[in-house]
Amino acid sequence: MGWNPGQKAAMREVMLKTDPGVYFYARLDSSHFITKDLQEHKEEEDEVEEEKEHRKEAVVIKGKEKVPLEEDRGIVSIINAIRFGDDQAWLGCYLTAEDQRGKGYGLALFTHALNHLGKYRKSIGLNAVISQVPNYQKSGFTKSSWMNERRRGAASDIVEDNDRRKLAEEMAKGIEDEGEAVEGVVVLLSDPRVDQDQLYKMEKRYTGLDRPEFIKYWVDYHANGDASAHHRVGIAVLSSTKTDPYSGKPLLLGYGCTRPAIVSYRLGPLYATDGKVARQLLVKIAINVIAAEKRDPLGVPLMFDIDIVQENKSAVEIFDRIGWPNVVSSLRMWRGVVPPYEANGCFGIATGEAG
Repeated sequence: MGWNPGQKAAMREVMLKTDPGVYFYARLDSSHFITKDLQEHKEEEDEVEEEKEHRKEAVVIKGKEKVPLEEDRGIVSIINAIRFGDDQAWLGCYLTAEDQRGKGYGLALFTHALNHLGKYRKSIGLNAVISQVPNYQKSGFTKSSWMNERRRGAASDIVEDNDRRKLAEEMAKGIEDEGEAVEGVVVLLSDPRVDQDQLYKMEKRYTGLDRPEFIKYWVDYHANGDASAHHRVGIAVLSSTKTDPYSGKPLLLGYGCTRPAIVSYRLGPLYATDGKVARQLLVKIAINVIAAEKRDPLGVPLMFDIDIVQENKSAVEIFDRIGWPNVVSSLRMWRGVVPPYEANGCFGIATGEAG
């Protein structure tokens, strides 16, 4: 997949808040292979690093036990296995060191993560690069919902070509006039008019993922606290005429997030009722990121990566039009039940690492 989830430890905290047992790693000692819950290791991390620095011994923490190693081989494989309530879960960020592949270590960790999730969980998902699809099928991931395309392009492509310049200018003016834009109202996700329950329900409708706690932390990460200082952006489009019957707040038409990673900005999710709303979100996100980089450069290339849904023809059309190529495809696979979804509203998944 080319994991590139985002910078800073705060990204990890989103996952840990949702599920404290999300991360696992595997490493070798001189005689056997050990899989480990990363969170258990965290408490004694400093002690381990000190011992490694002095090269007297390298250790694997397993409870309170220290296992001396003849040679510190380091971590050979990692994975996240995040649980969403009692029924759903997602596997991601699955990597094995190149020089340790083909020895069964990655598969052992993968099996350990699956056992952690439990055999009675209704739906477990992952995004698989095409070459690995047969291997995941052997582990019970025999169903799929759609193909992802990772589209990559410059932020300037969204706002600086002739077709979108006028829209960008109108939207920028609309934001200055308290959010009135081309269609509906464009606001930051931190705006009190945004109904958090609608955010969760929109994702569930378009992707099938039922994870209100994750969306709460995800939105907070992109919209509140130090988000702006770290160039994280969360934008929503609200109806100017319709309200939600349950909350009485404006009806949500779409929302999107972006965050700086290592080689680009990662864009996701991008959920919208139609292509026009999706374009609004893209333009405003690009405007904010470009302005933030001019104000306080982070040094991250002003490029976006977004995993779009191939069967959403409107999404494909948008990114074809601005000339962003597909740099890698992946299949959204499931073990168990494929949750119902309406892919026409998913213009970009939240993140490959967590669905």
